[in-house]
Amino acid sequence: MKKTTLAIFTLLAAPIIIFSLFAQETVTKKPIYLHQQQKSVRSSSEHLNEFANTGCVILDFYADWCNPCKRMSPLIDMAAANLPQFTFIKINRDYFMDLARMFNITSIPTLIFLRDGKEIGRYDGGPLTQDSLEQLVISTFNK
Repeated sequence: MKKTTLAIFTLLAAPIIIFSLFAQETVTKKPIYLHQQQKSVRSSSEHLNEFANTGCVILDFYADWCNPCKRMSPLIDMAAANLPQFTFIKINRDYFMDLARMFNITSIPTLIFLRDGKEIGRYDGGPLTQDSLEQLVISTFNK
């Protein structure tokens, strides 16, 4: 009886084990949103440094009422999914005026490129396509 139980278990477990070995895990990376309520816990810059102090980071300053920002938002989301080696952080300028002043944001949308917490570039130009946005990110960090 023990051999029969072992054989049945093996027959049932084998497909699960094989499937788990060959199945690809598809994790979609999404941008990080700084939220207004988190601001009260600590300063905005301390909260931002939690995410932006190391690695290659793109800050997206936007506002909910800004039409160009609304058009850029899905492009940022797609770039975050396509370029998982970069961290994208969306910052609502209206909620984080201190960060907007700190980064001297004069127009939105504005992208700030940081490497290990230091600004290496920015973009506050006209509209972008998905390809041009991703190329801008890659070329900025490859300088």
